[in-house]
Amino acid sequence: MITILSITLIIILLSAAVFQMIKNNRSKGYTDSRSVMMPRVLLVLVPMSLCGLVCGASDPFRLLSDSVLAVVSTSPMILSMRPVGKLPFHIGPVPIILPLMTLYYMLCIAGLLKIFASSMFLFIAGIMSVSFACFYLWMIWKRLRDVKSVIRSGNVWAYVTLCMDAVYVLYPMLILAALFSIYLLLPDLADILVSIAVILLIAEVVAISVRISFDSAFAVFHNHERVIVESMKIAHVEVSPSPNSRGEDQYKELYERIVLYFEMSKPYLDGNLTINDVVKVVYSNKVYISKAICHYTGRNFRQFVNYYRVTYSMDLFRANLEFKVSELAEKSGFNTVVSYTMAFRLFMNETPSEWCRKERSKILKQKK
Repeated sequence: MITILSITLIIILLSAAVFQMIKNNRSKGYTDSRSVMMPRVLLVLVPMSLCGLVCGASDPFRLLSDSVLAVVSTSPMILSMRPVGKLPFHIGPVPIILPLMTLYYMLCIAGLLKIFASSMFLFIAGIMSVSFACFYLWMIWKRLRDVKSVIRSGNVWAYVTLCMDAVYVLYPMLILAALFSIYLLLPDLADILVSIAVILLIAEVVAISVRISFDSAFAVFHNHERVIVESMKIAHVEVSPSPNSRGEDQYKELYERIVLYFEMSKPYLDGNLTINDVVKVVYSNKVYISKAICHYTGRNFRQFVNYYRVTYSMDLFRANLEFKVSELAEKSGFNTVVSYTMAFRLFMNETPSEWCRKERSKILKQKK
Protein backbone atom coordinates (compact mmCIF):
# COMPACT_ATOMS: atom_id res chain seq x y z
CA MET A 1 0.00 0.00 0.00
CA ILE A 2 2.80 2.41 0.95
CA THR A 3 4.65 1.70 -2.28
CA ILE A 4 1.50 2.29 -4.33
CA LEU A 5 0.89 5.62 -2.60
CA SER A 6 4.53 6.63 -3.14
CA ILE A 7 4.21 5.94 -6.86
CA THR A 8 0.88 7.78 -6.90
CA LEU A 9 2.49 10.86 -5.33
CA ILE A 10 5.29 10.84 -7.89
CA ILE A 11 2.85 10.45 -10.81
CA ILE A 12 0.67 13.30 -9.52
CA LEU A 13 3.66 15.62 -9.04
CA LEU A 14 4.99 14.84 -12.52
CA SER A 15 1.55 15.10 -14.17
CA ALA A 16 0.79 18.44 -12.52
CA ALA A 17 4.19 19.81 -13.58
CA VAL A 18 3.74 18.70 -17.21
CA PHE A 19 0.18 20.06 -17.35
CA GLN A 20 1.26 23.45 -16.02
CA MET A 21 4.20 23.64 -18.42
CA ILE A 22 1.91 22.88 -21.36
CA LYS A 23 -0.54 25.53 -20.15
CA ASN A 24 2.28 28.06 -19.73
CA ASN A 25 3.54 27.30 -23.22
CA ARG A 26 0.09 27.94 -24.68
CA SER A 27 -0.15 31.24 -22.81
CA LYS A 28 3.28 32.67 -23.46
CA GLY A 29 3.53 36.25 -22.25
CA TYR A 30 0.43 35.89 -20.04
CA THR A 31 1.80 33.68 -17.27
CA ASP A 32 2.47 35.08 -13.82
CA SER A 33 5.36 34.20 -11.53
CA ARG A 34 3.59 31.46 -9.62
CA SER A 35 2.50 29.72 -12.84
CA VAL A 36 6.14 29.69 -13.92
CA MET A 37 7.49 28.55 -10.56
CA MET A 38 4.93 25.82 -9.88
CA PRO A 39 6.23 23.22 -12.40
CA ARG A 40 9.80 23.93 -11.32
CA VAL A 41 8.99 23.21 -7.70
CA LEU A 42 7.07 20.06 -8.64
CA LEU A 43 9.97 18.84 -10.77
CA VAL A 44 12.31 19.32 -7.80
CA LEU A 45 9.92 17.28 -5.65
CA VAL A 46 9.80 14.39 -8.14
CA PRO A 47 13.44 13.20 -7.82
CA MET A 48 13.30 13.62 -4.05
CA SER A 49 10.17 11.46 -3.82
CA LEU A 50 11.63 8.94 -6.25
CA CYS A 51 14.86 8.60 -4.25
CA GLY A 52 12.82 8.31 -1.06
CA LEU A 53 10.82 5.50 -2.61
CA VAL A 54 13.98 3.60 -3.58
CA CYS A 55 15.65 3.78 -0.18
CA GLY A 56 12.60 3.69 2.10
CA ALA A 57 9.71 2.09 0.23
CA SER A 58 8.44 0.18 3.27
CA ASP A 59 8.48 3.08 5.73
CA PRO A 60 5.07 4.77 5.88
CA PHE A 61 6.38 7.70 7.91
CA ARG A 62 8.97 8.46 5.23
CA LEU A 63 6.14 8.85 2.74
CA LEU A 64 4.24 11.01 5.23
CA SER A 65 7.25 13.31 5.58
CA ASP A 66 7.64 13.59 1.79
CA SER A 67 3.94 14.40 1.42
CA VAL A 68 4.09 17.16 4.03
CA LEU A 69 7.19 18.52 2.30
CA ALA A 70 5.29 18.63 -1.01
CA VAL A 71 2.43 20.56 0.59
CA VAL A 72 4.68 23.01 2.42
CA SER A 73 6.71 23.60 -0.76
CA THR A 74 3.75 24.39 -3.00
CA SER A 75 1.29 26.10 -0.63
CA PRO A 76 3.03 29.52 -0.42
CA MET A 77 2.25 30.09 -4.10
CA ILE A 78 -1.52 30.20 -3.55
CA LEU A 79 -1.69 32.13 -0.28
CA SER A 80 -2.85 35.74 -0.42
CA MET A 81 -0.60 36.64 2.52
CA ARG A 82 2.53 36.14 0.43
CA PRO A 83 4.40 39.27 -0.73
CA VAL A 84 2.73 40.47 -3.93
CA GLY A 85 4.58 39.29 -7.00
CA LYS A 86 7.11 37.35 -4.95
CA LEU A 87 7.20 33.76 -3.78
CA PRO A 88 8.47 33.57 -0.18
CA PHE A 89 10.65 30.51 -0.63
CA HIS A 90 13.08 32.01 1.86
CA ILE A 91 10.72 30.72 4.56
CA GLY A 92 9.89 27.54 2.68
CA PRO A 93 11.82 24.30 2.13
CA VAL A 94 12.45 24.64 -1.60
CA PRO A 95 15.95 26.16 -1.73
CA ILE A 96 17.43 24.23 1.21
CA ILE A 97 15.47 21.25 2.52
CA LEU A 98 14.46 19.71 -0.82
CA PRO A 99 18.03 19.45 -2.20
CA LEU A 100 19.33 18.24 1.17
CA MET A 101 16.66 15.56 1.44
CA THR A 102 17.34 14.44 -2.13
CA LEU A 103 21.07 14.24 -1.39
CA TYR A 104 20.39 12.36 1.84
CA TYR A 105 18.21 9.79 0.05
CA MET A 106 20.88 9.34 -2.62
CA LEU A 107 23.54 8.71 0.04
CA CYS A 108 21.22 6.18 1.65
CA ILE A 109 20.78 4.42 -1.70
CA ALA A 110 24.57 4.33 -2.11
CA GLY A 111 24.90 2.78 1.35
CA LEU A 112 26.87 5.68 2.80
CA LEU A 113 24.13 6.63 5.28
CA LYS A 114 21.30 4.83 7.01
CA ILE A 115 17.67 5.77 6.54
CA PHE A 116 16.07 7.72 9.40
CA ALA A 117 13.96 5.92 11.94
CA SER A 118 10.18 6.27 11.59
CA SER A 119 10.04 8.49 14.67
CA MET A 120 12.50 10.93 13.07
CA PHE A 121 10.42 11.20 9.90
CA LEU A 122 7.32 11.85 12.02
CA PHE A 123 9.23 14.53 13.94
CA ILE A 124 10.38 16.22 10.70
CA ALA A 125 6.84 16.21 9.29
CA GLY A 126 5.46 17.65 12.52
CA ILE A 127 8.05 20.43 12.74
CA MET A 128 7.48 21.45 9.12
CA SER A 129 3.69 21.55 9.37
CA VAL A 130 3.64 23.41 12.71
CA SER A 131 6.26 25.96 11.63
CA PHE A 132 4.45 26.54 8.35
CA ALA A 133 1.09 27.02 10.07
CA CYS A 134 2.48 29.32 12.77
CA PHE A 135 4.25 31.57 10.27
CA TYR A 136 1.19 32.13 8.10
CA LEU A 137 -1.20 32.44 11.02
CA TRP A 138 1.09 35.21 12.26
CA MET A 139 0.79 36.87 8.83
CA ILE A 140 -3.01 36.57 9.02
CA TRP A 141 -2.91 38.21 12.43
CA LYS A 142 -0.82 41.06 11.00
CA ARG A 143 -3.47 41.54 8.30
CA LEU A 144 -6.30 41.68 10.80
CA ARG A 145 -4.79 43.54 13.74
CA ASP A 146 -6.01 46.90 12.40
CA VAL A 147 -9.65 45.85 12.65
CA LYS A 148 -11.05 49.26 11.80
CA SER A 149 -9.13 49.38 8.53
CA VAL A 150 -10.27 45.91 7.53
CA ILE A 151 -13.90 46.64 8.35
CA ARG A 152 -13.76 49.98 6.55
CA SER A 153 -12.47 48.32 3.38
CA GLY A 154 -15.74 46.38 3.15
CA ASN A 155 -14.12 43.79 0.88
CA VAL A 156 -15.99 40.54 1.46
CA TRP A 157 -13.75 38.69 -0.96
CA ALA A 158 -10.74 39.47 1.23
CA TYR A 159 -12.40 37.61 4.11
CA VAL A 160 -13.19 34.68 1.82
CA THR A 161 -9.59 34.37 0.65
CA LEU A 162 -8.32 34.64 4.21
CA CYS A 163 -10.60 31.77 5.22
CA MET A 164 -9.33 29.69 2.30
CA ASP A 165 -5.74 30.50 3.22
CA ALA A 166 -6.34 29.46 6.83
CA VAL A 167 -7.76 26.13 5.65
CA TYR A 168 -4.71 25.35 3.50
CA VAL A 169 -2.34 26.43 6.27
CA LEU A 170 -3.99 24.44 9.06
CA TYR A 171 -4.84 21.39 6.94
CA PRO A 172 -1.50 19.51 7.17
CA MET A 173 -1.04 20.36 10.85
CA LEU A 174 -4.52 19.12 11.77
CA ILE A 175 -4.01 15.92 9.77
CA LEU A 176 -0.76 15.19 11.60
CA ALA A 177 -2.31 16.05 14.98
CA ALA A 178 -5.18 13.63 14.34
CA LEU A 179 -2.78 10.96 13.08
CA PHE A 180 -0.52 11.26 16.11
CA SER A 181 -3.43 11.18 18.56
CA ILE A 182 -4.97 8.07 17.04
CA TYR A 183 -1.54 6.45 16.63
CA LEU A 184 -0.90 6.74 20.38
CA LEU A 185 -4.14 4.87 21.03
CA LEU A 186 -3.90 2.36 18.17
CA PRO A 187 -0.23 1.86 17.25
CA ASP A 188 -1.01 -1.35 15.37
CA LEU A 189 -2.95 0.63 12.76
CA ALA A 190 0.04 2.81 11.84
CA ASP A 191 0.12 1.79 8.17
CA ILE A 192 -3.59 2.42 7.66
CA LEU A 193 -3.54 5.74 9.51
CA VAL A 194 -0.51 7.01 7.61
CA SER A 195 -2.04 5.90 4.31
CA ILE A 196 -5.18 7.92 5.01
CA ALA A 197 -3.10 10.96 6.02
CA VAL A 198 -0.99 10.69 2.86
CA ILE A 199 -4.09 10.46 0.66
CA LEU A 200 -5.44 13.65 2.26
CA LEU A 201 -2.12 15.44 1.78
CA ILE A 202 -1.91 14.34 -1.86
CA ALA A 203 -5.42 15.75 -2.30
CA GLU A 204 -4.14 19.13 -1.08
CA VAL A 205 -1.28 19.06 -3.59
CA VAL A 206 -3.82 18.39 -6.34
CA ALA A 207 -6.00 21.25 -5.08
CA ILE A 208 -3.01 23.62 -5.07
CA SER A 209 -2.14 22.63 -8.64
CA VAL A 210 -5.73 23.20 -9.76
CA ARG A 211 -5.89 26.62 -8.13
CA ILE A 212 -2.72 27.76 -9.85
CA SER A 213 -3.66 26.27 -13.23
CA PHE A 214 -7.05 27.99 -13.23
CA ASP A 215 -5.90 31.08 -11.30
CA SER A 216 -8.72 30.76 -8.79
CA ALA A 217 -9.25 30.90 -5.05
CA PHE A 218 -11.23 27.65 -5.02
CA ALA A 219 -10.06 24.24 -6.18
CA VAL A 220 -13.64 23.46 -7.25
CA PHE A 221 -16.31 25.66 -8.84
CA HIS A 222 -13.53 27.95 -10.11
CA ASN A 223 -15.54 28.66 -13.25
CA HIS A 224 -18.15 30.38 -11.09
CA GLU A 225 -15.65 32.37 -9.08
CA ARG A 226 -15.83 35.51 -11.21
CA VAL A 227 -19.62 35.54 -10.85
CA ILE A 228 -19.28 35.26 -7.07
CA VAL A 229 -16.78 38.12 -6.95
CA GLU A 230 -18.97 40.33 -9.13
CA SER A 231 -21.98 39.62 -6.90
CA MET A 232 -19.99 40.67 -3.86
CA LYS A 233 -18.86 43.87 -5.52
CA ILE A 234 -22.44 44.81 -6.44
CA ALA A 235 -23.35 44.78 -2.75
CA HIS A 236 -20.34 46.89 -1.83
CA VAL A 237 -21.00 50.34 -0.41
CA GLU A 238 -18.17 52.85 -0.49
CA VAL A 239 -17.15 54.40 2.79
CA SER A 240 -14.73 57.27 2.31
CA PRO A 241 -11.59 56.95 4.40
CA SER A 242 -10.81 59.72 6.81
CA PRO A 243 -8.16 62.07 5.41
CA ASN A 244 -5.61 61.51 8.15
CA SER A 245 -2.01 60.33 8.16
CA ARG A 246 -3.05 56.70 8.59
CA GLY A 247 -5.30 56.93 5.51
CA GLU A 248 -2.44 58.44 3.53
CA ASP A 249 -0.11 55.64 4.65
CA GLN A 250 -2.70 53.05 3.64
CA TYR A 251 -3.01 54.57 0.15
CA LYS A 252 0.76 54.64 -0.22
CA GLU A 253 1.16 51.03 0.92
CA LEU A 254 -1.66 49.91 -1.36
CA TYR A 255 -0.21 51.72 -4.37
CA GLU A 256 3.21 50.19 -3.72
CA ARG A 257 1.64 46.73 -3.64
CA ILE A 258 -0.17 47.41 -6.93
CA VAL A 259 3.02 48.63 -8.62
CA LEU A 260 5.00 45.65 -7.29
CA TYR A 261 2.35 43.26 -8.57
CA PHE A 262 2.31 44.89 -12.02
CA GLU A 263 6.09 44.96 -12.29
CA MET A 264 6.71 41.42 -11.05
CA SER A 265 3.75 39.45 -12.43
CA LYS A 266 2.82 41.60 -15.47
CA PRO A 267 -0.95 41.02 -15.21
CA TYR A 268 -1.52 43.73 -17.83
CA LEU A 269 -0.46 41.24 -20.52
CA ASP A 270 -3.84 39.61 -20.06
CA GLY A 271 -6.22 41.41 -22.42
CA ASN A 272 -9.16 40.55 -20.15
CA LEU A 273 -7.64 42.00 -16.98
CA THR A 274 -10.17 43.83 -14.80
CA ILE A 275 -9.90 45.71 -11.55
CA ASN A 276 -11.64 42.79 -9.84
CA ASP A 277 -8.69 40.58 -10.77
CA VAL A 278 -6.36 43.01 -9.01
CA VAL A 279 -8.71 43.14 -6.01
CA LYS A 280 -8.08 39.46 -5.25
CA VAL A 281 -4.30 39.89 -5.30
CA VAL A 282 -3.61 43.14 -3.45
CA TYR A 283 -6.17 42.55 -0.68
CA SER A 284 -8.29 45.65 -1.14
CA ASN A 285 -11.42 46.72 -3.00
CA LYS A 286 -12.20 48.52 -6.24
CA VAL A 287 -12.78 51.91 -4.65
CA TYR A 288 -9.52 51.98 -2.72
CA ILE A 289 -7.51 50.67 -5.68
CA SER A 290 -8.97 53.32 -8.00
CA LYS A 291 -8.36 56.11 -5.49
CA ALA A 292 -4.79 55.00 -4.79
CA ILE A 293 -3.96 54.89 -8.50
CA CYS A 294 -5.62 58.24 -9.16
CA HIS A 295 -3.93 59.84 -6.15
CA TYR A 296 -0.40 58.88 -7.22
CA THR A 297 -0.67 58.88 -11.03
CA GLY A 298 -3.66 61.05 -11.94
CA ARG A 299 -4.97 58.19 -14.11
CA ASN A 300 -7.91 55.86 -13.82
CA PHE A 301 -7.43 52.09 -13.66
CA ARG A 302 -7.74 51.52 -17.40
CA GLN A 303 -5.23 54.26 -18.21
CA PHE A 304 -2.89 52.86 -15.57
CA VAL A 305 -3.04 49.39 -17.17
CA ASN A 306 -2.61 50.77 -20.68
CA TYR A 307 0.42 52.76 -19.62
CA TYR A 308 2.14 49.56 -18.54
CA ARG A 309 1.09 47.89 -21.79
CA VAL A 310 2.44 50.73 -23.92
CA THR A 311 5.72 50.78 -22.02
CA TYR A 312 6.02 47.03 -22.41
CA SER A 313 5.39 47.27 -26.16
CA MET A 314 8.16 49.87 -26.47
CA ASP A 315 10.60 47.56 -24.70
CA LEU A 316 9.56 44.73 -27.01
CA PHE A 317 10.26 46.80 -30.09
CA ARG A 318 13.66 47.91 -28.81
CA ALA A 319 14.54 44.24 -28.30
CA ASN A 320 13.33 43.27 -31.79
CA LEU A 321 13.05 45.93 -34.47
CA GLU A 322 11.24 43.52 -36.79
CA PHE A 323 8.02 43.54 -34.76
CA LYS A 324 4.97 44.94 -36.53
CA VAL A 325 2.47 47.21 -34.79
CA SER A 326 -0.16 44.47 -34.79
CA GLU A 327 2.29 42.07 -33.13
CA LEU A 328 3.23 44.65 -30.51
CA ALA A 329 -0.44 45.23 -29.73
CA GLU A 330 -1.15 41.53 -29.33
CA LYS A 331 1.92 40.77 -27.22
CA SER A 332 1.30 43.77 -24.94
CA GLY A 333 -2.23 42.83 -23.91
CA PHE A 334 -4.30 44.98 -26.27
CA ASN A 335 -7.27 43.28 -27.88
CA THR A 336 -7.20 45.44 -31.02
CA VAL A 337 -4.69 47.58 -32.91
CA VAL A 338 -7.11 50.51 -32.65
CA SER A 339 -7.13 50.45 -28.86
CA TYR A 340 -3.34 50.12 -28.88
CA THR A 341 -2.97 53.12 -31.18
CA MET A 342 -5.30 55.26 -29.08
CA ALA A 343 -3.51 54.39 -25.84
CA PHE A 344 -0.10 54.91 -27.41
CA ARG A 345 -1.08 58.33 -28.77
CA LEU A 346 -2.44 59.31 -25.35
CA PHE A 347 0.88 58.68 -23.60
CA MET A 348 3.40 59.37 -26.37
CA ASN A 349 1.60 62.05 -28.44
CA GLU A 350 2.25 60.03 -31.61
CA THR A 351 1.11 56.82 -33.22
CA PRO A 352 2.96 53.52 -32.71
CA SER A 353 4.01 53.54 -36.37
CA GLU A 354 5.57 56.98 -36.10
CA TRP A 355 7.39 56.09 -32.91
CA CYS A 356 8.64 52.79 -34.33
CA ARG A 357 10.10 54.49 -37.40
CA LYS A 358 11.92 57.06 -35.27
CA GLU A 359 13.12 54.49 -32.75
CA ARG A 360 14.35 52.11 -35.46
CA SER A 361 16.28 54.90 -37.15
CA LYS A 362 17.76 55.99 -33.81
CA ILE A 363 18.88 52.50 -32.84
CA LEU A 364 20.37 51.72 -36.26
CA LYS A 365 22.38 54.96 -36.17
CA GLN A 366 23.72 54.11 -32.71
CA LYS A 367 24.84 50.68 -33.95
CA LYS A 368 26.77 52.28 -36.79
